[in-house]
Amino acid sequence: MICIRALSLIVIFIILSSTPFAHAARGVEIKNRDDLSHKSGKLGAYRALVIGINDYKDPKIPNLKTAVNDAKEFANLLQTRYGFKVTMLLDRQATRQGIMDKMRELAANSLPDESILIYYAGHGDLDRVLNDGWWVPVDATGGNPATYIDNNYVQRVMRGMKARHVLLVSDSCYSGTLFGESRSLPTVIDDRYYMNLYNEKSRWGMTSGNKTPVSDSGSEGHSIFAYQLIKALKKNDQPYITTQEICSRIAPIIANNSEQQPLCSPVRDSGDQGGGFVFVTSTTASSPYSDASYLKKSAPQAGYDELARQREALEREKQELAREKLELEHQKALDAEREQLAADRRKLEAERQQLAVTKRSSQPTADDKKIVGVYNVTGTNPNGTTYRGMLTLTRNDGAYVLVWRIGNSSYTGTGNFQGDALVINWGQNYPVIYSVAEDGRLIGTWNGGNATEVLTPVK
Repeated sequence: MICIRALSLIVIFIILSSTPFAHAARGVEIKNRDDLSHKSGKLGAYRALVIGINDYKDPKIPNLKTAVNDAKEFANLLQTRYGFKVTMLLDRQATRQGIMDKMRELAANSLPDESILIYYAGHGDLDRVLNDGWWVPVDATGGNPATYIDNNYVQRVMRGMKARHVLLVSDSCYSGTLFGESRSLPTVIDDRYYMNLYNEKSRWGMTSGNKTPVSDSGSEGHSIFAYQLIKALKKNDQPYITTQEICSRIAPIIANNSEQQPLCSPVRDSGDQGGGFVFVTSTTASSPYSDASYLKKSAPQAGYDELARQREALEREKQELAREKLELEHQKALDAEREQLAADRRKLEAERQQLAVTKRSSQPTADDKKIVGVYNVTGTNPNGTTYRGMLTLTRNDGAYVLVWRIGNSSYTGTGNFQGDALVINWGQNYPVIYSVAEDGRLIGTWNGGNATEVLTPVK
């Protein structure tokens, strides 16, 4: 059963591990507080993949209200306050293949000093037999887990990245299936604490709930968890803040205002080595974010949002155009295949008629049939147009001679009976083949069965 709301945030910082841990390659070590800043040049790039899904294709999967807004707001915060480079997948962009490809791309291209964030806002579901969870992409089929994204895939991506740390933050139904044993905050938090956390490899997660559904509603167009998470990051006035510090601030508020109990602990089976994710404020941020800036966007920010919406709409139009182009090419291929099939069928029918004529050749000939005379001609050309005219049929030196007069044109053909069929060659690739009807008419086909002709005796 798909839950009311699923939002997952994976922030990934993984040490480059081409050999066992004893010989593992490490990124640049941070030795003092001045190093732990974006302007020092010693921090690797911060990159984010932000995914948000409100509108699901399958009508059996209920749409969400706040997932896309949460994704956009969080992406903007990461860019302007914490120095991230962000890639977004919203609604119809967030297909199963699209999400998995982007995650695999991050795993393949991450560097030892990089900080990589994956944020997922959408539905989730639970495997009650194997006690495992899924993300539900936009093109999923409700009730069919084969169209979902398994938590095991997320764990494999986290293990495969070469970046320094991994933090999974999940406001997701059943997201607790990813987590292991937690660690507590130290009694003294100083610069050395932050440097030690940053220098060691980690695989951490933060979630709004354990193995239960979570809410899609909250405050100011956000889920209750996303609202508190974004607010905590915006109000932070220190140069850095850890996942545990954020969770310790927002967990009591969320628990007191909902049925959700947030968790914060390492992600199981993903290679945690005792470090932790540190959000480092960017030098490009003009000032700490206040409550007022959170609840009301500035005019420049509104302009950025409008530009982002226009870009998103343009991207959707491009995708729709590409889909229509693909459908058109597919339709052209089908039409060509149908035409070839029709031609093959006509050729086969002509071969059948010729075979039938050959089989009947041993039967008594119909030379004695009284078919000599004048006929009215009506026929249909291979292109579907019709024609009319006159025909004279005579017998000469043991052969039948046919002379057609169609409009201003005249045609001549000769032949004889082959079995019950009168076969007349008239200088084209295919003969005219007639059968004699009981009423004296000659019923014929030509051009390999693609055209027909009826000769009616003139009395």
